[in-house]
Parts: sequence; structure tokens; C-alpha cells
Amino acid sequence: MSGCEEPGKNSTGESQLTNTLGEATVGDGTEGLLIDYFYGLDNDIYAEFYRFSMSQFEFSYSSYLSLQHRTPPLLTLQTFPEYLVEITPDKPEATHRTLIDSLTQRGAVLKDSVLLTSTMFKNIESFFWDLDANPDNQRYKPNNSDWIFSTIKVAYSDTVDQIAYAAVVDTPLIDEGVLFVDKAEWKDTTFQFIADEPVLFREVFTFERKQIGPDSLMYRINTDCNDNGMWDPAETVDVGNGIWDPDEPYYDIDGDGARDLDEPFEDRNCNGTWDPAETLTLDQNGNGKWDPGDQFDDRGNGIIDSDEAYTDRNHNGTPEGDELYLKGTVPKHLLVTWSDSLTPQVMMTIYPGDSLVSRWGTVYHDLLEVVTYNDTQVVEVNNIDSLVTLYTNEVIARLPSEDRLQDYLITKTEWENINPGPGQEAREYDYLLFKFDDHLYKVAQPSYFKPYGYYWTESQVEDGFWYKPNFEEEVLYYTANGLLRDGEMVEEEYFDTTAVAIYKIEKSYQVDADAVEVPAKKVRGYLNNNGEVVCYADETWPATTIEDCPGADTTFTECFRITREMTMTMVGSGVEYGERNITWLVKGLGIAKDEVYVRWSEFPGQPETWIGFSRWELGKFTSSQLGRSGVLGKLMQAAQVVKLRELDRIPEFNNDPYRTRRTAGLQRVYLP
Repeated sequence: MSGCEEPGKNSTGESQLTNTLGEATVGDGTEGLLIDYFYGLDNDIYAEFYRFSMSQFEFSYSSYLSLQHRTPPLLTLQTFPEYLVEITPDKPEATHRTLIDSLTQRGAVLKDSVLLTSTMFKNIESFFWDLDANPDNQRYKPNNSDWIFSTIKVAYSDTVDQIAYAAVVDTPLIDEGVLFVDKAEWKDTTFQFIADEPVLFREVFTFERKQIGPDSLMYRINTDCNDNGMWDPAETVDVGNGIWDPDEPYYDIDGDGARDLDEPFEDRNCNGTWDPAETLTLDQNGNGKWDPGDQFDDRGNGIIDSDEAYTDRNHNGTPEGDELYLKGTVPKHLLVTWSDSLTPQVMMTIYPGDSLVSRWGTVYHDLLEVVTYNDTQVVEVNNIDSLVTLYTNEVIARLPSEDRLQDYLITKTEWENINPGPGQEAREYDYLLFKFDDHLYKVAQPSYFKPYGYYWTESQVEDGFWYKPNFEEEVLYYTANGLLRDGEMVEEEYFDTTAVAIYKIEKSYQVDADAVEVPAKKVRGYLNNNGEVVCYADETWPATTIEDCPGADTTFTECFRITREMTMTMVGSGVEYGERNITWLVKGLGIAKDEVYVRWSEFPGQPETWIGFSRWELGKFTSSQLGRSGVLGKLMQAAQVVKLRELDRIPEFNNDPYRTRRTAGLQRVYLP
């Protein structure tokens, strides 16, 4: 490893870490060149793997065939040695835009629509006096309808010029380093050019609306405190009004004919208490009500009243009888109709169209009124003059390296999800970027779990890890002067201080000589004496040709097993996340088998619990030598650097853009 530490990374210095790279011999002495066991970095590789997901992890290949009667899903791995494009400041043609005639259309008619929506409102179907509330908090409450609104969709056409261009990149060129792009992968960005004046769409929505009438009587606070129907100046003594006053109207909840403390009433004289009828001193006919000729005790309200306040609706500076009130914010004035002046009636419920007669004969119509309501809505829509679409190549990575001759091996894995879960697509793929320089490096954006941690579903993982913006090189396989050696061990610990949290990273790497059995037998079957195809993996398999047979197990002995383990601990919370990647490399074949396990923090005192997540087993492998020479043919060259003038030599990539994904080794990490 390099002796230089990356910015923000500090060694822990807590324990003695093992590193055998400097030792002359390790293990049992078995060794082999990495370039013989990993993919020849100058070769065009195509491999097929059987992919076992988490739910299939415990199945062996043979048991899967016998139980499922089909082969496991396939994953393909392919290298593209002539995949890279180098863009440097001295190549201005990278941003040159070329008109695409086949996608350009003048005077194109775009059909679109705009949705206009009215203002939402609720009708007041009735008002009712809330007897369930505390007497001091009783008031009228509305019985509202559901939300009422209307919409209309208006279709329209817009005539525009549609223009398309193509360029390698659409941003200023980098000052240094190498920018890798995929010439066969395109992304499009559409720019709208808008006219100064927008297009206006107007609609008038008409409704029948039920609302409080303009008088709003239930919001009035009575100020006619001597209840005589006219304005009076301040009193010097408490006097009556010269009129016989019956019981202040109230609602007799229990029907016992007597006013109880919890029964609402109309306070007509502003004293805050219920007052019974004034006493008749002479009741000529004995009916208990005042009649002409009867005499009574005309009492006041027990308060020396100040000038009576009023609401000057007419703005004439003179208080009038029906202006003796102030406007409140709560509908707590109990309404009473005095159509019978001696027996007023309390209005506990008010419906649209209901009327009221005041004690002084004023008639108020439509306490709840029904009106025609017109709601005008206007929506502005951009008037598009032209649409310009720029097609540019997908950027795979930018490496701030001064060595522009350094080549990288680009590998693409692709597979189908039979039952894709949340956040997954039916067809998935990953790009992987490798470099050989003493060790084998993987180039990727480092990722870390977010503070809350513990993600177990695929969609959670997509949102649960964050990525550093720049690509970094991480050692995938350590070598001693290019050699894989049995018994090699490398351990590493460091703290990575990020903008999100501080993470303690612990890594271990171990190499063991091994043998491996995978379904990669080159000849998968044979013809019997009857000319029928017999498959080695399953003699009953319905195959018409030997190529139709499923993979058959075979054992490879020239093999190294590489175990890589990583534990990421968030400092402070103590949450741990672990990945274990076990890879079997076979001489001349590359990866024969690859397993990924994951874990989160266990309960205190519990052992580590690793969950098998995904396994690859090799089925087919092909390789062809490119045979480049010169500077680009140096021994460990990974990928030919293609200049801009050589872009036509780049192979097709099925139009798959690069996407940032978390990978353990070569495998995508979707946590179970």
C-alpha cells in the first residue's frame, strides 16, 4: 500500500495490524501471478455466472436444478478493453455540437392541456348551538358540507421548433486529469426557450353557496344595556327602560319551566346574569303578563352604565337603534325571534332562509343566505418558441490523475431479477472500473451508511447509504510484486472523518490456496447410442443439443480463495455494518465463485451473525486476446485509451448509463 494517507483519513494506532506483503515467504509457498488468475487486463472477456440471491443462497447448484427444474438466473460479466475516452483541455472538439437532422423539426405542433381548479370551499348547511360545551364556551357551530370545488381541463396546441444536437460533453472541460465517457451511452437534456408573453387561460366557475348572511347576528355583542331600543348616554343612577321586560329568553333543556345555570340565555341588559320578568304590581287579568293598564316594578340592570357603544354602519356619526352592538369574533350571541313580543322564541338551530324579528320589530331575513358565487381562475402557460435537446455521452468517472497514460479495465455485469423488489428493476447492471499498479485497485465512490443505520430492504439500502462525490481507488487484491500467495494477510484500520459522521473502518484481507467446484464443465453432455442428448448435470433434462444442457459441476485445483472483510462503525452511535466477500480465482478463468455476506450490530454478548446475501458460480467463460503494441501494449495495460478522433472505435453498450451503486468486490449490495 502507499504510505500516503487520504485526506480526512487517520490511522487508529490502536492495535498491531498484520501485513505480510514484505515477508519473503508466507503460507505453504503456493503462489501465482495475479494476471493469470484475474482477468487478463488486455483481453476481451465474456463470462456467464449462475446468480443465487439471498433467498436461494443456501441451495447448491445441483439441489437448485433438482428442486426448481430450471437453472438459476444468469449474470453476465463482460470487459470492454477499448471502452475509455480521454478528454483533456487541448481537445476542444469535445463540446462541439452537431445538429441531428433526423430529430430536428421546424414548426412542430405540440398538443398539451392545462388544468384549471376553482377555489375550494364548504357550504354551511346549518348552525346549531353547542350544548355539549361548558356554558361559558357555548356557541353556534356550523354543520359544513364536504369540500366543494370544480376542475376543467383545457386542451391546446403550441407550434414550436424542435432542434436536436449531439456533443461528447456539455460542460466546460476539466483542467486536469482524465474524464472517462461511454460513447454508446447517451443522456438527453431539453432546454425550453419561452416567449415573453405567456398564454392565459381563464375560467369562471359558478356555484350555489350557503353562507352567513350580511347581518351576522350571532357575532353581535349587545350594547343596548337598558334594553329600550335606542341609544342612551352614561347613567348617573341605575334606571329602568319604562317597558315591562319578560323573562330573558333561554333554552329550557330539561323542560321543567325554570331556568337552570347550564341553560343558555339572551343577556339583554349586559349584566352577565339571567334576569326573570319584572314584577307586576297590578295584574288586572291575572295572566302573569303585562297588559295595557297593568302596573310593574321597572328595575334597571344593577349597573351604572356608561355611554352605550355602537357600530356606525351608515357612517353618519349618529347612533341608531339597530346599531347598538359591537362585532365579536365568536358566534356566541344566542338568537331569539320576537314575533310574539311577550313570548320570544330561542333559535337553537338555524337553516338557510331562516328569518328573525327583533324585539323592536326589525326583520332580518336569510340569517344563512344562499347566493350565486362566481369564482374566476386564471392560469398562465409558457408560450414555447423552441425546444432544444442536447444529447451527450454518459460520464463514467473523472480521475484527478496526472498520469493520463494509465489505463483502466472496464467491466460490466448484467442480470435479470425474476422477482424485483422495491427500488429494483427487472434488468440490472453495474459498471466496475479496475486498475493494476502493484495491487489490483477498484475505482468507485466510497459510500457510508446514514446515521440511523440498520437497513434490511432493498429500497432502504438505496436511501440508507450516502456517497462521496469523487471517485477513489480502493485495493481489491493485494499482491507481493504481482504475486498472489497462500497465507497472505493484510489488515487495515483508520478513521474517516466525513461531513455526515466519523466512521471507523476495519478491513482484513487473506489469501488461501484452495480448490473450487462450480458448474463450468466445458462439455455439458454427450450423445448416446440413439443419438439423444444426455446432460451431465441431469440426464432427464429436455435438451435438443448439447449446448442446451445446463452447466455441470467440475473441480478446479489451481485456485486461490481471497477473503475480504470490512466493518464500518459510526463513532458515537456505535452502529456497525459489515461486509464479507469471498472470491475464488482460478488460473486462466478469473472469478469462478464469489460470495457476499452482510451483518449489522448484534445484541451485546451475541456472536457476529453473517447473512448470506448473494453468490455467483461460473457457468461459461470465453476470452480473446487483443494484442495491442507500443505504449498502449505495456504488460499490465487494462484498457486502450481512445482519443476523441477515435471515438468511432468504441463498442456498443446497450445504452445503459452509469449509476452509482454500492458494491462489495464485484457484487451489487442490496441488503436483505
